[in-house]
Amino acid sequence: SLKCHDCAAINDFNCPNIRECPYEIRRCLTVSIRLHSRELLVYKNCTNNCTFVYPSQQVPEAPRRPFRTNSFYFVRCCNGMRCNEGGPTNLERDMLPDETIEEELPEGTVHLGGSGIFLSFASIILSIALT
Repeated sequence: SLKCHDCAAINDFNCPNIRECPYEIRRCLTVSIRLHSRELLVYKNCTNNCTFVYPSQQVPEAPRRPFRTNSFYFVRCCNGMRCNEGGPTNLERDMLPDETIEEELPEGTVHLGGSGIFLSFASIILSIALT
């Protein structure tokens, strides 16, 4: 019977677990998807269906969105003994740096800080004057 690496891990293509596949399953699989810019989920196991690898079997690409980060990173489907060992060696290069996303403020909104201190000071003076 075919033997394949079997695991699910974050940011690690090294998988020490070996699984003996059922006789009718003749392929090993490695799939990794990007959870967000700094994490990849890596899944390895036996499979009997590799049709997603072939261009003629793939569904059309969905429209791209600029901030979408959940996407396939690496896929391997093979039919040799423990052929789903390892993965890409450039994982650290492909990890994107953390970036801050700032939203535009609606018109008429003020930043907390400049006028916030003034309003706090004004409310304290007004409360003292009213008592």
